[in-house]
Amino acid sequence: MNRFKKSICLLLLGLSFATAPAWAANLYLNVLAVNGTEEQKKKEIRAVLPRELSAEDILDTDGLRLDYDVEESAYIVSGEVTLGAKETKTFKILIRDLWQFDEIQISKIKEQIDASFDQLEGTPFVDSGKIKRQTLLQRLDFLLQEQARFADNIDKRIDNFRTYSPELVAVRENASSIKYWRTKPPPLDEASIFYFIIEVENPTDQTLVSDKKHYLPREVKPENFVDLQDFEIRYDATKQRSYLLKEEELKAHEQRRYNLGVIDIWNIKQAEMDGLKERARVAYKFIEPTKYVDNANFLMENIKGNLEAIQDSQLREKSINEHISIYRRNLKRFEEARKDVETLDELLEVIREELKRSKVENVLKKVRGLSTLADIAKSLLKKPADKVAWNIIIMILGFVGLLTSVNYIVWQLRSKGEKSVEPQEESGKGN
Repeated sequence: MNRFKKSICLLLLGLSFATAPAWAANLYLNVLAVNGTEEQKKKEIRAVLPRELSAEDILDTDGLRLDYDVEESAYIVSGEVTLGAKETKTFKILIRDLWQFDEIQISKIKEQIDASFDQLEGTPFVDSGKIKRQTLLQRLDFLLQEQARFADNIDKRIDNFRTYSPELVAVRENASSIKYWRTKPPPLDEASIFYFIIEVENPTDQTLVSDKKHYLPREVKPENFVDLQDFEIRYDATKQRSYLLKEEELKAHEQRRYNLGVIDIWNIKQAEMDGLKERARVAYKFIEPTKYVDNANFLMENIKGNLEAIQDSQLREKSINEHISIYRRNLKRFEEARKDVETLDELLEVIREELKRSKVENVLKKVRGLSTLADIAKSLLKKPADKVAWNIIIMILGFVGLLTSVNYIVWQLRSKGEKSVEPQEESGKGN
């Protein structure tokens, strides 16, 4: 059993990062091979590299082979190594440092935030825009602070980078989004106000500074608050949620209570529901006379049920926690209704395609009918036999000859009559 344990220790492979100056352009990734036995061993080594690396980012493999592993979705280094008894060997893989936020890029995002905010001048969105601008800038500063905090610890910096990369993408998208900047909460006279109750307490016998984080529901944005009572809103990129923070000094056993008003944002808008109803109604009107009416009835029943359930639930008075819970359920109902309406639209599209095909078929029938008439005409006007053809030609020539003879005789008779009249007219003139 002891020998078996020793053989397991023959080769230990691990990845670690060599100490590097802060913000180095390149890093050394250490691949460790350890022989824990008392005799020389020759074995294959294999190590999976971080998935963010492309082939161009791996600058030097220290003699190891570089391959791409489809199953791991990452590059690997491998090779054969001979290790003496109790020997440890380190392979230094030179790679590019991809795990740091580009401060130049962040500066450009900040410039875009300021530019987007300046575009709000003279619009009703200025006040909410101020809060949004402050929040976005705080989120960027937080990313840089976290990066600086682990400047000399590449392992933790990589973990942070992977955690917060989506946060940077989200801030970048909002920085230039017209829709983001020109969306504001409903006016206070059209919305209810809910209150978040925050209680802080110093249970000790000494004065202390309270800095507890009070996390908010994920739907809440800074601009939704009516009164923050000197609380700051910050963002936790790890949990992807905002939280309230207020550093304040509390005396021994002191308690404090705050009621922070926030606009009710946990409602499905009536206009959105009415829009779905109208789309469903128009589609059903065209589908009803077709063979797909049963499909349409099934979908309409689901759409009606979901939208009515949303409306009924939003009319009831409830606590803020229950209100938020119902809202999240209503979002699923609304999404289900929206998909059913899209299915109605798809049915309508099928009907349109079938109508087009039926029109084409009618045209084809007419073409086939014309073809039949052509055959009839062809049979009526088919080429006659030679004898019949000659008889027809002789009859036509005889008719033409007869007509010509009659015209000639009539012309001759008229000519003679004109000659007999001319001398009398001349003798009358002489008298």
